[in-house]
Amino acid sequence: MTIQAVKSRRDSAKWAFFALMALCTLLVIFVDERFLLLPRDPEWVHIQNFRWLLLVHGPLGAVALLLGPFQFSDTLRRQRPRLHRWTGRIYVGAIAVSAPIAGYIGTHFERKSILFEQYFQAGGWFLTTAVALICVLRRNIPAHRAWMMKSYAFCLVFVLSRVPDAIPGFKWTDQLLADVLWALVFAALLVPDLILTTRELWRRRQGAPRP
Repeated sequence: MTIQAVKSRRDSAKWAFFALMALCTLLVIFVDERFLLLPRDPEWVHIQNFRWLLLVHGPLGAVALLLGPFQFSDTLRRQRPRLHRWTGRIYVGAIAVSAPIAGYIGTHFERKSILFEQYFQAGGWFLTTAVALICVLRRNIPAHRAWMMKSYAFCLVFVLSRVPDAIPGFKWTDQLLADVLWALVFAALLVPDLILTTRELWRRRQGAPRP
């Protein structure tokens, strides 16, 4: 298999993944967030005490979720480096504000069963993004890429933990919710390393040079 074919297959898999996540996001918005258009929806009672915090956390989290995929575009990074850097700065800034707010909401207003997990989820989101920033400032691009993947994986915890809500008749129990959230946090930390390691081993097997 030629180097070009390997890159084409990798790019196809990457954008297919992002397309799937986009569909999941639209599904979650329709199922869980449409209450924003319904003033009498019971969810307003649930968020009454922290709705103003959500007005900050929600849009900034959405910005990070939207800009994240563009940080993994090799074409954008090569042909529009300035745009790549600016979208990266906006991504980091959005998380720098949104993650601490998410941690505060999760540890003060959510179920007691996930209180401890919320520290790790919000903290992991903030920390992985901070490490990615430090790595790029030190010009360690491979490490920057790995930590950016972890950072965006934490973004996706919000989406993936809500996909089951679209299943008719599905009900969360405290234990199930805690188990799913912990599993997603673990996956956010582990899966990016598995992807990068598998890619490196495959590249060496094919004798392809590093990009």
